Amino acid sequence: MNRILSIDVFRGVTMFFMLWVNDFWTLTSIPKWLKHAASGEDYLGFSDLIFPWFLFAIGLSIPFAFESRLLKGETSLIVGRHIFSRTIALLGMGLFHMNMEMYNHQTSLITKPIFVIISTLAFFMIWNDHSRLNLKSHILVRIMPYLGSVVLGLMLLIYKGQDYDGNAIGFSIHWWGILGLIGWVYLISASTYFIFNKSLVASIIAFFTCLAINVMSSSGISYAIFSWQSPDWIPGSGGLQALAFGGIITSLYLIKYKNEVKTLYGILTLVGVSSLFLGVFLRKYFIISKIGGTPTWILISMSTALFLFVILHWLVDVRKNIDWYKPIQVAGTATLTCYLVPYIYYSIRTLSGFQLPSLLTTGIVGLAKSVIYSLIIITISWALTRTKIRLKI
Repeated sequence: MNRILSIDVFRGVTMFFMLWVNDFWTLTSIPKWLKHAASGEDYLGFSDLIFPWFLFAIGLSIPFAFESRLLKGETSLIVGRHIFSRTIALLGMGLFHMNMEMYNHQTSLITKPIFVIISTLAFFMIWNDHSRLNLKSHILVRIMPYLGSVVLGLMLLIYKGQDYDGNAIGFSIHWWGILGLIGWVYLISASTYFIFNKSLVASIIAFFTCLAINVMSSSGISYAIFSWQSPDWIPGSGGLQALAFGGIITSLYLIKYKNEVKTLYGILTLVGVSSLFLGVFLRKYFIISKIGGTPTWILISMSTALFLFVILHWLVDVRKNIDWYKPIQVAGTATLTCYLVPYIYYSIRTLSGFQLPSLLTTGIVGLAKSVIYSLIIITISWALTRTKIRLKI
């Protein structure tokens, strides 16, 4: 199966935008349309689109990643083990990130920036792609994942947190964190795709099933029917999984109509327009809310993901125009590395006490600063990959 470059480009562009919008917390006086909507607000800011695009990208990658593994001769058992191990890695990192938010430096042995740096370095020790190292047989390389696990264990032991009411808490599950939610999305979407043998029909049914669960959860119907369930009985309430299945369906259409571009674009555009209109229609009943994970947010976000992907596919795979993407290419191939580097970057900046002048963190100048920041993170990630440091789960 030929590699579809636009999938990597879509992932890389999404990662670049994620770095950019995640730096907005350092800025003031930026346009409202760029920001996240507030809790309970019926609004869709540009920042609210990035996470859905990333989940859509996960779905796009699944059919091609699985086909690559099967072509290498991997058995179903090995593929299933990969799905499970990748899920555990994402859940573990997500839980650490979630608990970092609740970290209480006043009662802990080390400051929060030090805790974040050590934990993030442990992630690299455990999940670095050690097969890329020339010293594969070196004992240090072989024991690195175990050393990283010991370090994370020590971080668990010394962790002291504080809830929003000021009460002391230990390391626990309040929510799954972004990476944890991605882990649950990957587990459900990848397992379904694999179990039903790459079936397009099964993926479409799974999409509408997840969307129905999301509608039921958002309307409160499911809580009335299943009074025993907690709000997180399906992390993401079905909606996040629907976005990934949307990506899977798109890739299956890519494979089916790989030599019929006009037909492919017609189908994807029709799906995108239908998703947009359905999302607008459901706004009569649900607000558009990323925080609430509403069906309107899911459907409208997926339509924008489809439109963006069609444009990138035409630009990259049809017109072969790829040079513009090269400066951020590593964001599409070492995405998890790009995501984790900022945790160390911000922690070091906090420890140093360095502050930019307000001129550089305000308005358009501030937005430009965040673009430069994103390029710096991508450059650091590129340098790490050049030295054989690249996370692989």
